[in-house]
Order: sequence, then C-alpha cells, then structure tokens
Amino acid sequence: MFNFIPLVLADSQQLVIATNTLVTEEGKVRIHLTLQNNGQRTLYDVQPMVHFHHTMAMMSKIVQLEAGQEIILENDDHPPVLRSGRYPLIIMTQYKTYLHMKPYTHIHTGSFYFREEVESAINGKISTTLNGNESLLDIFLKNNSASFKNIRLMLLLPPGLVADELVQMMGITIRGGQEKNIKVAVKRQKGSPAVIYPVHLLVEYGEMLNHYTGDISGEVDFRSIQERTAIIPALGAILVLIGAILLRSYFRTSNHSTFSRQ
Repeated sequence: MFNFIPLVLADSQQLVIATNTLVTEEGKVRIHLTLQNNGQRTLYDVQPMVHFHHTMAMMSKIVQLEAGQEIILENDDHPPVLRSGRYPLIIMTQYKTYLHMKPYTHIHTGSFYFREEVESAINGKISTTLNGNESLLDIFLKNNSASFKNIRLMLLLPPGLVADELVQMMGITIRGGQEKNIKVAVKRQKGSPAVIYPVHLLVEYGEMLNHYTGDISGEVDFRSIQERTAIIPALGAILVLIGAILLRSYFRTSNHSTFSRQ
C-alpha cells in the first residue's frame, strides 16, 4: 500500500507536454505538440487527443517513448476560428508505464489568442464528494462583470469516467455579479481503476465580435480511505529519516570542528 501512492505521483509527472500554436490572419490553426518522457522508464502506447473549439482530433499513437526521448507532432485538423479572443486548448493523453496495465491519463491545459487578447469574466472552481463508485462534482461559477452572460459549458472527462450531464455542450445564463452552482454525478466505468482522475470544465461565451473562454480544473479521487491516508505515515517516516540524516551530519561536523581546534 505504501508503494502504490508514490508510484502514481511519480508517473503522473513522467510525461511532459508542451504546445505551440500558430494562427493565420484567416483564423486557420496549426498546433505543434511536444511530448517528452522525463522519467527513467519507457512509456508505451502514448495516445494524445486534442480538444479544441468543440472538436476532438485523435493524433498518431506513439508505440514507445523512451526515457529522455522527445517527439513533436503536428495537428491542423480543426475548423478555423472566426471571432477575436482567447481559445482553450486541451491535450488529453493516455499512456502506459507497462504494456499490460491500465493506462494513465494526463491532461494538459493551454490557450491561445486570435487577433485580440481578451479575458473571460466567468471564473469558478470544482469540489467533489465521493460516494462509492460515484462522485458528485459541485461546480461553482461566478459572473464578475456587471452584465449578463450567455455561457456554454462542456465537461471533459478522461477515459474510464462517465457522466449524464455536461458531456455535451450546455448553455446557461448568468446575470451580472451572480453566482451559480451546478451538480454533476460522475461514475467509474466497469473495470476502471480506483485512482485519481483529472476533470476539466470549458466555459465560453461570445460578446459582440469577441470570443471569451475560461477553464476550470479539478480532480476526482476514487481511492479508498485507507489508500488516501496511507501517504501521511509514509511522508512522516520520510521526514523522520531526513531529520535523522541531518542530525547525524550535524554531529559529525561538530565533532570534526572540535578535534580540529584541539
């Protein structure tokens, strides 16, 4: 049990993702995606998916990504953007650290501007409550402007999770200064592991000739109470060990200084 949690944390940081987006004056978008294996083990079946402006494009699968290896992929399989403003860019990537195991899911969030830099007036957060194989997402939204906004929401879930709401684009109106809560039940599919899953909510609206977008990230922890609390004594033991090493080093240095003066 103590080995399981550090393994998940280490592997979640093993794949490093970066994007570079080029936009023409006509609104045509070209995305350069960099995938780097920052760990010490080979990654297998690395499959990136690009979510952008209501579309999803599956990119080429990388059978093996060796330790330290870096690969650049290119994607332009999206409709052109028409309105000035900010657009979100979500890269959802599945990969394995061993061939015969359930894949991890890595979500990289980014954005780019077209013609004009504008900021969304809508912000929020996602909190979760676990109930067996189901988790309730409590989504908080606030309109920080004085005018009402007709916004559109879409919930991006990694493979292994399903929901009945917000997985398709949904529109709501939020008046100026108003706050809103939306609750969405998320479930694990049969056979999906009880681990931490990232979730991502896209929030966008149009106003005049501009396009505004924001994104809210959260995570759903399906681990058991025992697995979630196991990291506390494990970290405690590590801190005690570090303290003992530092104390031992201190006494060695102190004794060496005493003998030198004698």
